Amino acid sequence: MPVSKQLKKELQHTADECIDCGKCMTKCRFLAESGSPVSIALRALSSDEDADTMAIHSYACSTCGLCSAVCPVVAEPERMFKELRNHAQANAIFRLDKYDPLLNYERLGQRFPFKGEFIPENCKTVFFPGCTLPAMHPDAARVAYKIIRREEPTMGLVLNCCSKPSKMLGLKSRHEESLSGLIHRLERKGIKKILTACPNCHMTFKEFNSKLEIVSIYKRLKVSKFMPVRPNVKEVTIHDPCVTRNETDIHKDVRTLLKSVGIRVVEMRHNRTKTLCCGEGGATNFHKKDYADHWSRKRINEAQRTGVPMVTYCAGCVNFLGYKYPTAHVLDVLLVKRKRIPKPVAFPFNYLNRLIFRFSNR
Repeated sequence: MPVSKQLKKELQHTADECIDCGKCMTKCRFLAESGSPVSIALRALSSDEDADTMAIHSYACSTCGLCSAVCPVVAEPERMFKELRNHAQANAIFRLDKYDPLLNYERLGQRFPFKGEFIPENCKTVFFPGCTLPAMHPDAARVAYKIIRREEPTMGLVLNCCSKPSKMLGLKSRHEESLSGLIHRLERKGIKKILTACPNCHMTFKEFNSKLEIVSIYKRLKVSKFMPVRPNVKEVTIHDPCVTRNETDIHKDVRTLLKSVGIRVVEMRHNRTKTLCCGEGGATNFHKKDYADHWSRKRINEAQRTGVPMVTYCAGCVNFLGYKYPTAHVLDVLLVKRKRIPKPVAFPFNYLNRLIFRFSNR
């Protein structure tokens, strides 16, 4: 299929900038087995057929951005792989049937009874917890909302899906139509700020470049006068979600909150901007499960070396790592009294939690 101007631009950028140093290949199994970014870019530029082949191949990439983070120049191969996915879907050369569970999860989040918008009079700020936090950590989501609303009574609540799955899988038009509709609806109601609790939602809203101010709940809690619970752990290591690898303020805010309640942070080798993917990134587990499992093992191996439990601020990461290693959500540690770190919530209780959260916070 003909290559779009945007894809050609990204391919040419990687081809021009990548110096084939191999740094990203030592970090990523996908690149180690597929070749350097410049070799992939040059092949895709060689013919439309090869571009189609590389577009299909891009679904083995976690799109986690570690390649760009360790790159000594500005090749930014992550952008190339994302655009290759857009090409695959725009030209219908890669079927997404196997991703139906993920896309159905997105659709449900955008429909009644899971969808809900509760916007009081004079509301300027809404809390957007995302799909997975209320499903996996309903108590933490409830307490966080209660704390902020107590200090800002006119704050609203929006339960919806940011359509990150569609964006991640290359369904660019569907994602843009869905997200623009949501944002424009909020703007018409006078909303100026979205308070996010999910890193994927945070980045999805931020990258959409709307006029709305996007603020992480960790920034808000840092200046809030809430009463944290007595933590059930004294030391933790932090898994920074790969989607927020360049959000240095969030990295700092999460660590500040944990240290403020007396928790010592033991850093893993790969943290903050150099963090590793938990294995969920890019929905690679639906297409190349061994690559996803490889990321999970690398992350857990680093956590095991610290000898302390892992915390993260992504409910999806907790779900992906928590069955194999003690992994807690930061909001659970700060706001919910527990004796131990629980295992992730299993189906169908995650859906039930979302419904309870929705109808108990109207």
